Amino acid sequence: MTTEIFKREDGTFLNVEFIPGKDATKAGIVYLHGLLSSMKSKKGQYLKAFAKAHGLSYLSFDFTAHGKSWGKPYDFMISRCLKDAIDVLNKYVKVPQIIVGSSMGGWIGLLLCKHYSEKVSAFVGLAAGADFMKFVWDNLLNENHRIQLKNGAIFGPSEETRGYCFTYQMFVDAAEHYILTEKLDYSGSVRLICGDKDQLVPFQTTFRIKDVLTSKDVQIICIKDAGHSLSSPEELSVIGYTLEGILKQNDNINFAIKATNH
Repeated sequence: MTTEIFKREDGTFLNVEFIPGKDATKAGIVYLHGLLSSMKSKKGQYLKAFAKAHGLSYLSFDFTAHGKSWGKPYDFMISRCLKDAIDVLNKYVKVPQIIVGSSMGGWIGLLLCKHYSEKVSAFVGLAAGADFMKFVWDNLLNENHRIQLKNGAIFGPSEETRGYCFTYQMFVDAAEHYILTEKLDYSGSVRLICGDKDQLVPFQTTFRIKDVLTSKDVQIICIKDAGHSLSSPEELSVIGYTLEGILKQNDNINFAIKATNH
């Protein structure tokens, strides 16, 4: 299949793309896009081509309030995005997957590692934006902004907010899912790719993620002069090499064997 609408009983729906692999018992690739992006990003298209070339399944979707999925900008919440990911994984795949999360999708991928590790054979974070809502609240908003939000204001999406939309409930919800304050119990392979010129998710965040992970198999790839998007041909190649390394390390066997032996 190419794309389809995954409808849920509560009336919400997600735009999903799933392409079966040659062997349904082997881990495929799941791409989680970033905030204000969609599954049709350059990274998504690259990963789809990579999966096809390696005979792997490919699964991606537009998060709530993104792309062609249900929701307005003010409907976005981290908890909803996490539920989106869990619902889609339950619907479309039976074995643990290689989760590739970009920016906000990286935060969701790490939450899957924490709460739903039986579906995660390996995790690749691309400028993974763990806890970025805390950074926004503490550093990008002033006290007047915070008071207005607490009183029910909605900021954006506008040119002033660079296209983002913020409500107070978004920050309250996000605070329930912060992961950089305690150990994250996950034993699978983790690869964290970042750029040293990233102005949205500082590369230091990647090292903080490394520090909270309990896995002994964590590697950081920091690309010189790279920004946040990690979408140039050279940067996409780094993502490909990283994925090939994960496949080679696991000898292309069913990752379910490793994932169930935590």
